[in-house]
Amino acid sequence: MIDLAKIASIPTPFYYYDLGLLGRTLAALKKESDKYGYIVHYALKANSNDRLLELIAASGLGADCVSGNEVARARQHKFSHIVFAGVGKSDEEINVALDRDIFCFNCESLQEIEVIDELSQKKNKTASIALRINPNVNANTHKYITTGLEENKFGINLWELDNVVKRTQELKHVKIIGIHFHIGSQITDLNAFKSLCLRANEIQSWFVSHKIALQHINVGGGLGVDYHEPDKHAIPDFAAYFSLFKEFL
Repeated sequence: MIDLAKIASIPTPFYYYDLGLLGRTLAALKKESDKYGYIVHYALKANSNDRLLELIAASGLGADCVSGNEVARARQHKFSHIVFAGVGKSDEEINVALDRDIFCFNCESLQEIEVIDELSQKKNKTASIALRINPNVNANTHKYITTGLEENKFGINLWELDNVVKRTQELKHVKIIGIHFHIGSQITDLNAFKSLCLRANEIQSWFVSHKIALQHINVGGGLGVDYHEPDKHAIPDFAAYFSLFKEFL
């Protein structure tokens, strides 16, 4: 609980972070995710305060970045497992990520893949990529933060997949190592993740039938915040969340 007496004398607006609650949340998350060997990536866009990043990196989480600056910050804070997602990556940002040897680029389009290949070639590197696929799954969240329906602008549509994969396999400086899904933010209905798992299994089967070995599957977004009863449910039900992926994916 916040000790109001300690902060009442501060005259200016400020953010107060409960590091004790953060520590308990990270411990609960790691306890459940480690049961299955899952790697959880913290989205720096949620909060990139230096002290918070230091604690989150120390807990063993990876980093999910959507800008070159976030990639640099993640490496600065010693996140070992960095993925670079998001639309509209600039050449400069891609080069930042290549120079820092990140784990993976989550790619939104064939055009982006071709740009990464070109920039990787100039550095004599091969970039690991995951294809962000639009699974056409409803996240049952607000329409403005839904990202996994075909009507949304994000990712590679299922009907594009064959052509995108064929072209990517022709390129010499990118390698497909996985697939990535992001169906929305502030998700509180676990049935949305179950639907995503079932669709991901179908897509996995497509890759198997095309003799393409995937090393990892990256799924998102994360669990939503209970804004109605935040004190009662301060820490999400990570046990139910991770066991669902174990059961259905």
